[in-house]
Amino acid sequence: MADGNPQLIVDLSNQELEELGFLGPDAHEQVQSTVLAVQKAKKHLGWLTVSHLQSLNTHVTFHSSLPSSPISTASDTTASSMISDATAVDLDFASPFEKAFFYKGVSKDHPHLLQRSDSRRRPFVLPPPEDQHTAIPDRTARGATHPCLTPDLWRQEVGPAIVSLLEEKAYGVHVSSMVPVQFSLPDAQGKPVLEEHIVIWISVFPGTTSEESCHGANSAILDILEKHQVKDAAVHWIEGAPERFVGGPAMMEVVDETDPTAYISRAVTAVLGVPLAPQTMQAQDGQGSLGVFFHEGKDKQGGKSDRVLAFTNKHVVSVDTKSDYELGRTGARKQYIMNCGLRRYEKMLEETRAAITKKVEAGKLVAEQLEQNVFATERAKRLKETELNNLKEEVVMLDEFLGHGKSTRGEINNRAVGWLDYAPRIQNNVDDRRYTWDGAVFQLDKAKWEQNFKGNHVYLGGKFDSDDISRFFYPNNANPPSFKYPPNHLFRLQGFVEAEHMKKPYFFDELGNRCFIVAKEGQTTDLTFGRFSEFEAYVASDLPGSSWEVAVFNHTKEDFSGKGDSGSCIFNAEGKMVAFLHSGMPRGMSSHVTFGTPAHFVCDQIKKRYPLANFDRVTFFDVIA
Repeated sequence: MADGNPQLIVDLSNQELEELGFLGPDAHEQVQSTVLAVQKAKKHLGWLTVSHLQSLNTHVTFHSSLPSSPISTASDTTASSMISDATAVDLDFASPFEKAFFYKGVSKDHPHLLQRSDSRRRPFVLPPPEDQHTAIPDRTARGATHPCLTPDLWRQEVGPAIVSLLEEKAYGVHVSSMVPVQFSLPDAQGKPVLEEHIVIWISVFPGTTSEESCHGANSAILDILEKHQVKDAAVHWIEGAPERFVGGPAMMEVVDETDPTAYISRAVTAVLGVPLAPQTMQAQDGQGSLGVFFHEGKDKQGGKSDRVLAFTNKHVVSVDTKSDYELGRTGARKQYIMNCGLRRYEKMLEETRAAITKKVEAGKLVAEQLEQNVFATERAKRLKETELNNLKEEVVMLDEFLGHGKSTRGEINNRAVGWLDYAPRIQNNVDDRRYTWDGAVFQLDKAKWEQNFKGNHVYLGGKFDSDDISRFFYPNNANPPSFKYPPNHLFRLQGFVEAEHMKKPYFFDELGNRCFIVAKEGQTTDLTFGRFSEFEAYVASDLPGSSWEVAVFNHTKEDFSGKGDSGSCIFNAEGKMVAFLHSGMPRGMSSHVTFGTPAHFVCDQIKKRYPLANFDRVTFFDVIA
């Protein structure tokens, strides 16, 4: 049974499917129906893999931010009813259950076993099926110790000999890493017990090497070890490719609507409104949104500066909102800004699993139609075959996006996208206008942003179509719409609404009243539209005295904003920045009024600190000549 490629559902026996939790009395009805559909329509659904079903299973079972993979759970994972016999038909090859759980505990998202040479000699022992609550023990990888195999012998003779052996094309293996290791397992009291034998732990590049090829190389590897008096050893194989831990992946490029990840990936693209999570507030899972980008232009000494910075709220990045922060000031530690806190990251994964589920269900229906040949014409059948092929391609793309997101963005530190540069205390007495100054500026990490940076653009795709957006901005037909929907879904923001123009609405709502309709893109409520009030709101907060704020009312029953949207830019149909969101007036889980600071005021405050701030550049590298 080849395992170099993703495991297909059609290649598994019912017993193996039960071991994976896809069949049996405890399997979810929707998952079981999918398996039965695959078995019935192998010609049309034979491409579905274990990974696809795991996403579906997680989504329909939990619908929440649980661990991102049902086979990489915490240390109390139980065998439950998935355990039946769990012995593979061929004892030289591991069962799907063993592959999934053999390395549990090695890491949070542990690798899957591909093949091992000692599967007969040291069978994978599972708790008895009747014990539904016995935890599968955690395996721990440790440095190997052996009286004959020394580090020098390994590095100079044994290791090179194995490498040379595996480079022979006849074996058909493509090694990405190899290291000796010993594993430990807990005893009945939970104390780790080191296994006596050493393991040559070999990783092959994903999708390149079959299970049979690994098995075929084992004897020759063990012969090399035996030659150097290393007896009772084992060879274990996994899939994996080494990655440089330079600080995680770059922000992604916006893709068009033909890509099924277009809307889901909005949280990790180089646009305005992406979710931010400060390093210093991980315990509170504090989150907010990116408001606007700008180039510094020149540094404090008057020299050229290639720094690109971004604005959000002070309360988004700091627990202490009553003290000033300035990078480089005595005692000021470097504070990193992350893209996506835990909740937003898990939301992205769940959105992906939900999309996979939806498309698998659609594929089942089309496959059933094709199996029963319900079409009156060949053209109709041909169109449905094309539809099924498109669904297959989209499921594969979503599955790859899910896997990449888990492997590269799973650790919070891999999501660092910049560091705090300046964050003064929140105040409402900067001048006699008494606007709230709740601002923070952070420097973008060039490695994360430079490739896909396009300046101040908002992604409009996914939630509404272009006609809906035009109707939101222009609710009265008497208003000739000047808004033009961008073909690439990226709406450029350029310039600010000046103070005198914020008091003079020049559009009409559906009732014929003068109004301004505004929008914002935030990490919690995404793209929303609201009714801007030309009358500023008086607000008494926890700050001394009171303040005056820009007010935005909900356009419909949908909230204009929610917790986590702080820092978002509020803009109009002309692409001008109106205000920056910082608070609201909630009731329960809803907010009926949103408050913000005028964008012209925010611009003034930024330019006090960064006099040559330029908000209009569309590439990362532009600097003042």
